[in-house]
Amino acid sequence: MVDARFFTTGHQMTLAEVADATGAVLAPGGDDTRLVTGVAPLSQAGATDVAFLARARLVEAFVKSRAAACFLTPELARGLDPARNLLIIDTPQVAHAKLARLLHPEPPVEATPGPDSGISDTARLGDNVVLANGVVIGPRAEIGAGSTIGAGSVIGAGVIIGPDARIGAQVCISHALIGARVTIQPGAKIGQAGFGYHPGPTGLVHIPQLGRVIIGDDVDIGANTTIDRGSGEDTVIGPGTKIDNLVQIAHNCRIGAHCVIVGQVGLSGSVVIGDGTVLAGQVGIADHVTIGAGVRVAAKSGVMRDIPDGATQAGSPAVDIRLFLRTNAMLTRLAGRRRGDGT
Repeated sequence: MVDARFFTTGHQMTLAEVADATGAVLAPGGDDTRLVTGVAPLSQAGATDVAFLARARLVEAFVKSRAAACFLTPELARGLDPARNLLIIDTPQVAHAKLARLLHPEPPVEATPGPDSGISDTARLGDNVVLANGVVIGPRAEIGAGSTIGAGSVIGAGVIIGPDARIGAQVCISHALIGARVTIQPGAKIGQAGFGYHPGPTGLVHIPQLGRVIIGDDVDIGANTTIDRGSGEDTVIGPGTKIDNLVQIAHNCRIGAHCVIVGQVGLSGSVVIGDGTVLAGQVGIADHVTIGAGVRVAAKSGVMRDIPDGATQAGSPAVDIRLFLRTNAMLTRLAGRRRGDGT
């Protein structure tokens, strides 16, 4: 469900209006008078939300969902109950994005009152909060007791930060709910829109990013790290996780508790990482990959497929560490033989 603290809500449309606005066709048997008020992924859609279905493997998830209606292709619509309000279109994700912009338009920028003050009069600051020069705190933001915020940092509208947080200089945070005792080093950016585009009939269509960033207690986030908010589901960082400098975490990623993510790691969209996993420097992970709990991935590895609990992998594409070491030893021996032959 879209969080009204960060996004515009309250608009409603009938399914007839939705079909007309997006170019979809409501399958016969659907209720064109049904009112909808939002968009959501299948896993989170409620009785007034519209979802989309783009992959056959998610048909069962749609059947189990509570979505009021669903965009999907003609092929995927075959055999499904038309009373589920099937909105048939060749490009369901593009239609979903168009509807998201209609139901959740960008909110107007809210000015901060006062010529010298960067603190909104609707922001709430706990006891003993320390703000350095040039801090801006937006409307309805909440800063927990004992927290400090460094010079030039910007805390966006509706953001909640728990007690005893340590926010460095030039940090920008929006669309985020942050736990207690979190440390965020200078220059980090949290909650900005993720890199979400889908091919449309006239070019790439931007997918509205309507999720949040949820950060648990005792998380550390390094300098110049970027954490994108979710596109529908939230981006989640589990409690106790430690993230180094210059890490990129894309939309919808879900990172477990007490993980270690070292500098220049890049996570593509919708990556899932289990508790206690360690990613060494410059590891790259492809989208929608699931990495189990207690996994170790060596530096500069490229992870293209799921990794089970407790595994240790290396290389690009990443493989079991024993296979990686044997392969490198074999190549070293072969190279030595060639030198011995004078070739």
